[in-house]
Amino acid sequence: MLGENVRTAEVIDPIMTLQEIAGYLKVSEKTILRMVQSGELPGVKISNQWRFVRGVIDEWLSRRMFSAPKQSLLNVIGSAQSIIPITRLVSPPRIILGVAPGGKETILKQLVAPLVEDGLVTDPDRYVELLLEREETVSTGIGHGLAIPHVRDPERSTIASPCIVIGICREGADFGALDGQKTFVFAMPCSSSENVHLRLLAKITLIFRQPGVLTKMTEASTKKDIMEILAITDHELMGLSID
Repeated sequence: MLGENVRTAEVIDPIMTLQEIAGYLKVSEKTILRMVQSGELPGVKISNQWRFVRGVIDEWLSRRMFSAPKQSLLNVIGSAQSIIPITRLVSPPRIILGVAPGGKETILKQLVAPLVEDGLVTDPDRYVELLLEREETVSTGIGHGLAIPHVRDPERSTIASPCIVIGICREGADFGALDGQKTFVFAMPCSSSENVHLRLLAKITLIFRQPGVLTKMTEASTKKDIMEILAITDHELMGLSID
């Protein structure tokens, strides 16, 4: 079993080329060059070629997403025809209203439990270990009371069907948030595809940064209330029908 303060073995992040990072972030190579040359995007030049460490890019992306323009996030999510309503990604069994505060492992185990019940995760200890590896890079507690825990390398995940697990900790938990404040809402995207993973991150960021949403979530008394908050916010942002 994992110890509460376990430090997992170091995992070497893949090195990505200019073409690969452009595909990963879904922007043109010209845009990537402009960003890295201006110092906006972290990269290193080796033998006159730009190279990028995905763990570093993921950290940069986590910090940038919460303040990214709405249209930029919509571009990541995809076209109107390909947008998946959040009510198809979150279901009542994947909502935990009473997440008990504690260390990161304690909280992550609670978030993984619904995936085990759904049969999407067969080795919960291993999945929690992968989540903790990501936390070793930088906390996924992005601040404002929200954390978006996820596997650092989606391809190492065993989740075949994309989904999102929502956890509400009314007392607030010390999750190492970047702003030093307690975390009350956890939104865990689950996917084994890099592109889908980025789209889930963008959708979560876009919905949860809307004024009042986090407060409404922490004050919700039922899972039905949570689903309604998500559906209404998704509808207002992207013009989707409410399921």
